[in-house]
Amino acid sequence: MTKTTTTIIVAVVVAVIAFIAGYYAAPSKTVIQSTTTTQTYTQTVTQTYTQTVVPTTTPELVPVSASSTVVNATKGATLRLGPLIVVIRPGTYALVGNSTLATYNFSLVIYNLKGVGLAPDGGMPVYAFAFAVNGQVSPSITFVDASGKPRQIITLAYIPSTWTSWTWLGYRQLSNGTLVGGRYVFVDQWYNVGGGVQVNLQFVKPVPWVFVAESSERPLSFSIIKPAVNISGVESGLVPLEIAEAWINGTEGGAVRVGNIIAVVPPGTYLKVGNSTYKAYNFSLVYYATLNLPGVDGMAPLGAYAFAANGVVSPAATFVGASGAPTPIITVAILPRTVTSWTWLTPTVSNGQSKILINGSYKFPNVWIRGDGYLLNAQFVKPVPWVFLGPVN
Repeated sequence: MTKTTTTIIVAVVVAVIAFIAGYYAAPSKTVIQSTTTTQTYTQTVTQTYTQTVVPTTTPELVPVSASSTVVNATKGATLRLGPLIVVIRPGTYALVGNSTLATYNFSLVIYNLKGVGLAPDGGMPVYAFAFAVNGQVSPSITFVDASGKPRQIITLAYIPSTWTSWTWLGYRQLSNGTLVGGRYVFVDQWYNVGGGVQVNLQFVKPVPWVFVAESSERPLSFSIIKPAVNISGVESGLVPLEIAEAWINGTEGGAVRVGNIIAVVPPGTYLKVGNSTYKAYNFSLVYYATLNLPGVDGMAPLGAYAFAANGVVSPAATFVGASGAPTPIITVAILPRTVTSWTWLTPTVSNGQSKILINGSYKFPNVWIRGDGYLLNAQFVKPVPWVFLGPVN
C-alpha cells in the first residue's frame, strides 16, 4: 500500500467517524495489527540468541453513539443512526433464552475501534456497529417470527461501494457497553443498490459488524432500463422514465433502487400469479413522471413508482411467503415527512412495465412510517403503482 493510498483511507476513516459522532474525539489514525516481533542480540562472547516479544494489545469496540426504540413485535419499527437505517419488520420477536419477547428495547450502536487489526481479506477497519436487545449485544439472542424461525433485520448503510463488513465474535461486553476481545469470523453479504447505499438481508442476531475498506468495487445487483415512450396523443397518465430490474431468488431476496425509492425484497418472498407460485422471478421498480394528474386534498403529484413482477404491473399478482400469506415488499422513500402517497389503479388488468398507464384514478391513501429523513412502508404486497404527493407551495 502506497503512502498516498494510506492517506486517502485514513481521511475516509476520520470523515465517517466525524459524521456519526461529531462531538466525540476523532479515532486514532493508526491501526494496531497483532504481530509477533523477533529481536536478535549478539553478546561479546559471540553467543547469539533470539527473544520473541508478543504484543498484549486486546481489541476493543468502544461505543461512541447509540439510538434506541421500544419495539412492539406486531407493529415493527425503524431506526436511524448516522449513515445507518434499520427496519424491524412487523412480526419480528426477540428470542432470549427460552422466552420469546413481543416487546423489547432495540438499540443501534456505533463503535470506535482499537487494536482490531486488518480483516482476513486485508481490508482496513473503519468503524463498527451492532444491534442490542434490552442493552445486550449477544449471539445468544435471535430475532424470530411468530413460529420461532429466524427473521432478518433489514439494514441500509450509506457507505462506499468498495466497503464491506465482517461479523465480529468472541468478545465480552463491559458494563459501559465496550466490547473487549473478539475476532473476525466471516464476511457479510451486501447488495449495492447505487446512490451510495448498500443493503443487508442477513442479520438475525444482535452482534457487532466491522466495516472495512476494500480494494475492489462491488458490482451492482441490478440493471437500469430507460424505456423509450411516445406520449403523443396521451392527455394524462403515468409515463415510465426509468426501471431498476433484478432477478430474484425468493429464498434469498434482494434490493433495487430508482430515484428516491429503495425496494427491498425480504428473504422468503415469492410471487403468486393465479394458481402458480414462482420461487424465482424478475422484480422491477419503475419510476414514472405524472402527466396532467390531479391532486388530492390540496396535495399536488410529485411523481409515481410501481413494482413490476416478470415485467407486468398488475394487481393480479401477489408477493407471498412460504405459507402463501401475503408478504410486503419493504419500501424506503428518501423524502420529507410532508410527503404522502396514494395507490393508483387503471381499468386494464395487465400492463407492461414500459407502457404508459392511462385512464387511472386514485384508490386509497398509503400508510407510511415517518423516519428521520425518510419514509417507510411495510404494506405493499402487489405490483401496482402509487403516486407521491406533496404540499402546494
